[in-house]
Amino acid sequence: MNYGRYEITKELGKGSMGVVYEAHDPRIGRVVALKVLRQDKADDEVLIKRFLREAKAIGRLSHPHIVTIHDVGEDNGNVYIAMEFLEGRPLNELIREQRFTIAEIVDMGIQMAQTLHYAHEKGVIHRDIKPSNIIIQPGCRIKITDFGIARVEDSTATLQTQTGEIMGTPAYMSPEQVVGKPVDRRTDIFSLGVVLYELSTGRRPFGGPGKTLATLFNDIMQENPVEPAAVNAPAEVPAGVSAVIMKCLSKNADERYQTGQEVALALQDAMAEKKEEAPLQPAAQEKGRPEGKRSRVVVFLLIAAIALAAAGGGTYYYLHHRVRTQPQLPEAVRPAATASQPALPAPVQQQAVQEAPEPASSQAEAVSQEPAQPPSAQAPDSESPGYKEGHAENHEQEAQKETTRRQVRTKPRAPSPEAGSSPVSGQDDAWGIGELRDRTP
Repeated sequence: MNYGRYEITKELGKGSMGVVYEAHDPRIGRVVALKVLRQDKADDEVLIKRFLREAKAIGRLSHPHIVTIHDVGEDNGNVYIAMEFLEGRPLNELIREQRFTIAEIVDMGIQMAQTLHYAHEKGVIHRDIKPSNIIIQPGCRIKITDFGIARVEDSTATLQTQTGEIMGTPAYMSPEQVVGKPVDRRTDIFSLGVVLYELSTGRRPFGGPGKTLATLFNDIMQENPVEPAAVNAPAEVPAGVSAVIMKCLSKNADERYQTGQEVALALQDAMAEKKEEAPLQPAAQEKGRPEGKRSRVVVFLLIAAIALAAAGGGTYYYLHHRVRTQPQLPEAVRPAATASQPALPAPVQQQAVQEAPEPASSQAEAVSQEPAQPPSAQAPDSESPGYKEGHAENHEQEAQKETTRRQVRTKPRAPSPEAGSSPVSGQDDAWGIGELRDRTP
């Protein structure tokens, strides 16, 4: 079966005004969606004119979230529209099968609001916004379809919807549509609010099982639904997002958002507020971070910090306080400076005192018991700590002390007691000890 040059492949679905087929365009070798006016409407001249005129008006729209129209034609009394073939699924089918996150809902809501704002600026009112007319493509990208009953705001057109004529799908109609009043862009804002309410709560705000058309219209005109944030919904709805949806559903059109752009900005602000509030929640409630695990991590980090601090303190003390200037000797003990031998600095003086020889009696014992050592064994070493610390004068003093010690050790021994004299004569003793005392700082 063909309509014009288009070869029908299979039927995709039916609507109130037409049937949609998958078709092939042999002229350019592409697949299209072909919408054909239903046979039972083919004799309605007014409807045919509206179908063609509105299809041409929609053909002027070019937006990434609006289905593209390629061609409009008529074949043997059958009016058709060739449109872009979309890969995706209608939103009404996905709502029955899965639940969207609040981030996905808000993202789709922003896309729909911005798309409607574009169409409204071009003078096109959709008038039939509902889940089945919204195709969800990979990545949650939306496409708005079926502008079949759209109202084109054209001052030159003589064919417009008459007062009292009801057009649309009842559950998604605005109050002004229900009573047959003239509609403007704000009627699409109301229908968008119904879609967002259904997405966030899993149910429609008006009507329900067992409701008749009369009770449904009464709910739309008189009843206010429970706010999405108060409904036990699959997705937790933030208060800001809930407030945006409820404003879209205001009975009075003047109290709604006046443009789709206002809705998009309000949804963006609501999500920004939600992200700012998230860090204020207790850390233990974060997803995938149990409180016990977090406590163990905190304790471990605290212990590691204490250990590092202790190690750093010990290292600092060792490097900066291990070698300190030792207490200075009292003035009475320090050797006085002479013309030939200037006074030593306090640290060198103390070292010299520590190495000074013992009293005379002990020295005499040492002379009789110690064997003489070669001078090289006691020579000051250039690698000694005192030398390394920069005290050059200490080297000279050490050499002087060592010379004194050698003189004492190598002095000839006195005659033995058997010869009738003392081990060390008084003169020698006085000379040795006195010389040692004078030379020892």
